[in-house]
Amino acid sequence: MTPQVFKGIGKTAIAAVALLAVCVPGLSQAQAIIRDTEIEAFLKKESRTVLEASYLNPDQVQFLIVASNDLNAFATSRQRIGLNTGLIVEAETPNQLLGVIAHEAGHQSAGHTVRSDEIYQAAKTPMAISLGLGIISILAGAPDAGVALLGSSSTFGTLGALRYMQTQESAADLAGIAALERAGMSGEGMVEFFDKFRQSETFSNAERYKYFRSHPLSRERIQTLRALVKKQPHYNAKDSQSTIDEFAIVRAKLSGFLDPAQFVFQKYPETDTSYPARYARVIAWYKQTEVQKALTELDKLITEQPNNPYLWELKGQIYFETGQAELSKPAHAKSVELMPGAPLLHLNLGQTLIATGNKDDTTEAIRQLKLALQAEEDNSFAWRLLAQAYDSLGRAGEARLASAEAEFFNGNFPQARTFAVWSQKNLDKNSPEFRRARDIVITTSSALGLDPVEDTTKIKRP
Repeated sequence: MTPQVFKGIGKTAIAAVALLAVCVPGLSQAQAIIRDTEIEAFLKKESRTVLEASYLNPDQVQFLIVASNDLNAFATSRQRIGLNTGLIVEAETPNQLLGVIAHEAGHQSAGHTVRSDEIYQAAKTPMAISLGLGIISILAGAPDAGVALLGSSSTFGTLGALRYMQTQESAADLAGIAALERAGMSGEGMVEFFDKFRQSETFSNAERYKYFRSHPLSRERIQTLRALVKKQPHYNAKDSQSTIDEFAIVRAKLSGFLDPAQFVFQKYPETDTSYPARYARVIAWYKQTEVQKALTELDKLITEQPNNPYLWELKGQIYFETGQAELSKPAHAKSVELMPGAPLLHLNLGQTLIATGNKDDTTEAIRQLKLALQAEEDNSFAWRLLAQAYDSLGRAGEARLASAEAEFFNGNFPQARTFAVWSQKNLDKNSPEFRRARDIVITTSSALGLDPVEDTTKIKRP
């Protein structure tokens, strides 16, 4: 699969595969944002109640999953909550993770504004890294975003961390605990998680855990929180077994894709026959190129869970990334059949169909990509794939328009304008596509301070 780089995270949330990178001055070079349907679905489902209790609209909150072992979490503008994979894995229970989410939601509901320039840069230029379970696409939800394609599968991106005032931290603590209580959840997990790493402020590993540099902890703060949560009526509330089981799968999946294979095999030895362990080992075997072994064990899991879309997605991913698009096609099609409401699964299938080189497959790819775009209109990568599909069928006008859409949602207005102008030369003037191209020309021209009705014959062909 061709890796992708995306500048900009949009209002819609993120699906799985490829390594992305972008440089942001002054920020770390070792972080990337993960998109994965399964993990995002878990976060959205389990956090819904506490987000509502935080007076946020769960459907508008976007989770950014940062591929980093550092313990960190942050809240930005546009209701984005970032969670490092290290933090997710180190959380021993779902309640601990939800405690962190409740704290960050407290920042959101309080409207805390800190280091606005840093927030802007952090939110503007995130990356994506492959989990192998779908096509990764970062959505550009604002015209200041940008996207490009890379040719390397080992590139990492960067994401800025946010700094918070101590008073804001205390306010977020109180707001988080109140929200957890309103949601019928215990605040114990928040205190447990904070207390678990409190000493990182004092000892040498403080530099390792960035969360506690931006979220300063103290013994007094922990004691205050513990005393407060113990007074709450739902202090003894526990995670449901189903939530615990799903969280184990999320952690195993992250380990399988992000940890060295040998570490995965130590953490999940073959004597462990649980589903999460077997899932992690399949991914690790695939990562260290034991493809046949991975597929053999994956087929066993599919036999046991034939209606699990994520297993079919993984099978399609393995075939696709080993250059077997024809074998990848039925697996991705099955994942879409089982989970038709997931736009990124449609994206996976669309890319696979294009890769077969078959004309009928390409026509179907266009349909699949349009289904993905119905839910994620600002998905730049989907527009790029659509342009590729149209080009292969000789539909130049629609191809240039799709490219214009991609550049428009990436915030590259000069290129968007150029593509839109050239698309008009190949589109019926009475078609909705022509009118959309005209709208892009007008909008981008206005943003660039240009005359939208100038002589466009001087614009070079893209």
